[in-house]
Amino acid sequence: MDMIIEGWQAFSTSQVGRVLTSVEAQRSYAALALLAVFALSLWLARMQLNLLKGVRAVELEADERISGPEPKLARTIQSRLDRYRARRAEIVGGVWQALGALILFGLILPGGVVFSAVWMHDWLLPDYAAPILIGEAAPTSGHETGLGAVLVFLVDQVFRGALADIPEVFRLGLTPVSNNPDNAVISWLIVIYRFAAGIVSGSALYMMYRVWRGVPRIDRRIRDYELRLRQAEAEAGAGA
Repeated sequence: MDMIIEGWQAFSTSQVGRVLTSVEAQRSYAALALLAVFALSLWLARMQLNLLKGVRAVELEADERISGPEPKLARTIQSRLDRYRARRAEIVGGVWQALGALILFGLILPGGVVFSAVWMHDWLLPDYAAPILIGEAAPTSGHETGLGAVLVFLVDQVFRGALADIPEVFRLGLTPVSNNPDNAVISWLIVIYRFAAGIVSGSALYMMYRVWRGVPRIDRRIRDYELRLRQAEAEAGAGA
């Protein structure tokens, strides 16, 4: 351990060590890490969108029959019933899982990056203008704005992104806090975040509508086979 400590002290006092451990270098590492998380989360969100698109419309929005002759015996009816129940669990479970991952990777993680950039901007981007405005005034730091105000600001970006240009046209908003266009870095992050929020929100609402519309049809098919199974079992019992 002493050798490790001595080696680190020797490295940190060298010219290369001073450059690599300087405040400027630390800012670069932090900025690269935030950008990497931002890009990776949006890429993962895109993958979840592809999974949702892979759910065929007929599986949720049509009363699709499983191919093959209609079962007559209790054993074959039970087998068909099990297949419908498995289909329902697989489709609905897969949709909710993909939606949860979509919200995580498309809203929560990128929102955390935007929040971190705003909250730490006085250290991360000291030569840039204040990232947000309160009315017409620019605070000197994200900390001065307050944690609650910055969080509501992020929710407001999701709200504006989900509703496209409607909030801008009708001057709707959840907070007087807005981005400062003089800070190009934060403003472009917010542009991308709003775009992602619009896609995520629209996709989530559309898939929930499809589940709401389609699952009752699958349930009706399940109830039909449950009734057939009871009748087949009753007939088999009477014949015995």
